[in-house]
Amino acid sequence: MSFAADEIRSQPEIWEATLASVPDQWRRIAPHLSFEPGTQVLFTGSGTSFYLALSAAHAFQEVTGCAARAVPASEIFLSPASTVPKHGPVVAFLFSRSGTTSEAVLAARHLTRTRPGARTIAISCNAGTPLAAATDHAIELPHAAERSMVMTRSFTTMLLAAQMVAATVAGDGALRADLVRLPNLLRRRFADFEAFAREWGGNAALRRFVYLGLGPNYGLAEEATLKLKEMTQVPCSAYNPLEFRHGPVSTVTGDTAVILLAGERERAYLGDVATDVHGHGAKVATIGPYPLDHAGVSLALPGDLSDLARAVLYLPPAQLLAHARAELLGLDPDAPRLLNPVVTLDAR
Repeated sequence: MSFAADEIRSQPEIWEATLASVPDQWRRIAPHLSFEPGTQVLFTGSGTSFYLALSAAHAFQEVTGCAARAVPASEIFLSPASTVPKHGPVVAFLFSRSGTTSEAVLAARHLTRTRPGARTIAISCNAGTPLAAATDHAIELPHAAERSMVMTRSFTTMLLAAQMVAATVAGDGALRADLVRLPNLLRRRFADFEAFAREWGGNAALRRFVYLGLGPNYGLAEEATLKLKEMTQVPCSAYNPLEFRHGPVSTVTGDTAVILLAGERERAYLGDVATDVHGHGAKVATIGPYPLDHAGVSLALPGDLSDLARAVLYLPPAQLLAHARAELLGLDPDAPRLLNPVVTLDAR
C-alpha cells in the first residue's frame, strides 16, 4: 500500500480535525483584519497550491462579496504591476503544504516590503515554518502533513480551511453547517469512488483524460489533471466545459475519457457538452449531483449541498483514479518522475 493511497483514504478523519481546528485559529486572526468595502483579496500558491488558490478565490468572492483573485506565487514578486493592487486594502492568503516553498515565502516578503498595510495569512500543513515567519498570521494544519510526494489530503484540507474562513467572514451559517457534513458524506461514498477509479483508471484502452469544471470547479479540474500527470505522466488536460467546445473538442478521439465535474450553476448546458463529446467517440463520466445523458458513468454527489460546499468531494475520486492508473502502469505513486517534495529557488 502506498503512502498516497493511505492519505487519500484518511481524508474523512483529516477533514474532521480541520473543521475542529480552523475556527479557533481564525478567531485569533480575525480581530487583526478588516474586510472593508474595496478590500481586494489575493490567493496564491505554486503547482497544486495554485490550483487550490483558483478554487478558493472563486469561493471567497462568491461567499463574501469581496473581490478575490488567484495569482501564481512567482508573479507576486516577478510581475507585481499586473498582479498586486496598487491602491486599497489587500489581504493575501498564501498556500504551501510544506510552508517552505520558495515562491510563497518570496511572495510574502515582497508584499510586506512593498505594500504597507497589506495583511498576509499563511495556510500550510506544517507548524513553525518559514512561510509562517514571513506572514502576519498563519493557519497551521499539521494533522494533514503527508509522506507521499504527491499532494492529496493536503489539497482538500487547505481548501476546506479556506472555505470555512470564507463562511465565517460572511457569517454564512448554512455554508458552515454544510462543511461540517462533509467527512461523513465522504465516508458513505468512498466505496463508489474506489469502484469508479478502478473502472476508469484501470482501463488501458483510455489513453487521454480531460477534466471539465466551471467556476470554483475549474481549479479542481486542473488539480485532477495534475494528479494524473504526476503519478502517471498520462496525457491529460483541463478546461471550462463550455470553452472546451471552442476548439479543444477537436482533440477528442475514441481513446479519450472526458470527466465532467458538474455543478448546479451550469446544469442547463452540460447535457449539450456531454452529447457533443460522446458523439465524437469519447467515453464520458460525470461527477456531481445529477446524471447526464450519454455519460457512461454518473458518480453521484449530494444534491442538497451548495456547489461551494460540495467542492472538496470532487477530488477523492480523481485522486483514486490517478492512483489506479499508476498501479496499472506499474509506477510508484509516491515517487513521481522528476519531482521533489518541495521546489526551492535561490532567494535574490
